[in-house]
Formats: sequence, structure tokens, C-alpha cells
Amino acid sequence: MFCKKCGAPIKDDAEFCTKCGTPADKGATPSDHASGLVGWSTRWEDPEIIAASKKNNMTVIGFTWALALILPIGFLVAGLFIDSLKLADAMIIGFSLAAVLLCINLIHLKIRKNQTWEGVVTEKYVREKPADDESENEDIDTEYVLVVQKTNGKIHHVIYLNRREMYDYFAIGDRIRYHQGLGTYEKYDKSGDRIIYCNVCSAENPITNDRCVRCNRPLLK
Repeated sequence: MFCKKCGAPIKDDAEFCTKCGTPADKGATPSDHASGLVGWSTRWEDPEIIAASKKNNMTVIGFTWALALILPIGFLVAGLFIDSLKLADAMIIGFSLAAVLLCINLIHLKIRKNQTWEGVVTEKYVREKPADDESENEDIDTEYVLVVQKTNGKIHHVIYLNRREMYDYFAIGDRIRYHQGLGTYEKYDKSGDRIIYCNVCSAENPITNDRCVRCNRPLLK
């Protein structure tokens, strides 16, 4: 017998799943778990996933506030030690840049708040992105691009820089879902996959896993 929520095995005489606490369904079978690989996971509602999403958002906010504090201090120092830059001008520039940065971040967070969207991969392509310098020995960055048409008709580009594994994981025609605050996209049909990527830390896992080998959070399956 298997838990319909997390897929963990349950003893025949058990009343609850020892992993997630869900009441045991006496009619659940291994095939029920396999069929769960087709469709959107309900585990994005798991408290651990919600906590990870909030933590990611707080990290972004904390980094933005730190940068907003560093900018005025940096320009203050520049105004004190660079003769060509007046102190008053340096302070105006520093505080102006910090204010613009905070406004952009607040708008971004408002747009992303509770945002979940779905779409279909319509195209995949690889392109090389030359480095900024013009030296003969410059490294060439490779962008692996997924073109996704959202359900609202808008086109979204998912770009993986010098990382092909996630690009290969998705195929043209795959339905995917983005969960706000998570690191990767959920695939609708995972029934033919041997691996699954953690939506919190992006680690690769065997499809048989219920928890991530790296961060130990539930996998969306």
C-alpha cells in the first residue's frame, strides 16, 4: 500500500503515513503512485516547500537592501577621496541609485507575489554569447534557450547559461509550470523520466526519490 500524497510505502495495518501523516487509503496500490507522475503535483502546498519559497524571496529582499545601503556609503567614500567628485554630488548619486534599486525590487516582488503560471515548450535552441572583451583567447558562453508559450498567449524565454542538463530535461511539447519562489520548472508528464530535478535547489534526483538528495525537501511528483 502506498500513500497517495507522497508515494511512500505504508504497512497494511497502518492508519496513517509515517512520512507525511496522511490517512492511509486501503485501496492505494503501486500503480496509483506511478499514475501520479502524470499531472501537476500537489506538493507545492507542502509546508516545507512554502517555507523554502518564502526563504528565497527573503534572500532576494535582503540582498537588495544590503546593496541599497552599500551604494550611498560607496559614493560617500568616493566623494571624500576623489577630488573631481564633490561630496554633495556623490551623496545625491548614491541615494538616487539606492532609491531606484529599491523601487524596482518592490515592483518586481509585487508582480511575482503568488505568481504561478503554466505553458508549453514550443521551441528549443542553442546560441553562443561572446564575452565582453575582444581578446583572442576569450571564452564563449553558451545559452540553452527554451521558448515557452504561456496559457495567456505570452512568450517566455527560459535561458540556461552554460548548463545543458535542464535544457535536455524538457522536450518540445512538454507542459511546464512555474511556482513563485522556486528554482526550477515542474514538468506535467514525468511518467517517461528516469530523473527529476528538485524545484527548490535544482539538484538532480532519481525519479523514484520522494525527497531531494541535497536539500531533503519534497520533490514535486
